[in-house]
Amino acid sequence: MRGAALAAALLAPAGCGPRHRPPPVVYLPPAVCRADLDRLHVRYVSAQAPEGPCPVYDAVRVSAAAVPWNQSGLVTCDLALRLDRFTREIVEPAARHYLHAAVTQLRHFGTYSCRGQPNGEWSEHAKGDAIDVAGFVLDDGETVTVAQDWRGDGPKSEFLHAVARGACRLFSAVLTPHTDYDHRNHFHLDIGPWKDCSV
Repeated sequence: MRGAALAAALLAPAGCGPRHRPPPVVYLPPAVCRADLDRLHVRYVSAQAPEGPCPVYDAVRVSAAAVPWNQSGLVTCDLALRLDRFTREIVEPAARHYLHAAVTQLRHFGTYSCRGQPNGEWSEHAKGDAIDVAGFVLDDGETVTVAQDWRGDGPKSEFLHAVARGACRLFSAVLTPHTDYDHRNHFHLDIGPWKDCSV
């Protein structure tokens, strides 16, 4: 009887156990990361997160990474590097392919924010490791927004879906209108420890 109980326990689904925390994010040494930002001509200044319970490792305030942003954002240096790659390798090629245009601005709702999540953990925004991308401005005067253009079957929708799929190669979490109502008007991109590609 005891053997049967042990066998049943061993066969129980792993999902029924406690959720195991992934290893923490490993950042580049600040000198290495800043040198890469300079080499790529990312526009930034050194920054500090506001005082409080939400420190940001190697914080920078970015105003342009491959293309200008609609507003500067406080992020970790590592996220700044990833966003430059994202714009160069994912966004710009997708804009040329689907929209026959170049991207002149990335629009976002925000980056650093000292806030928690419903599960009691800190948001990746509280670490400077996340950005909420609202859309893009093109060189032909058109604007593509997640709120207006995600749904549908036209080229703007195809562009946004391609961008979201591509983002999953560079970011740990990519949350979109497909995720839930809270993300109906933006992409949440982060480099935190949890993996989630919801596109």
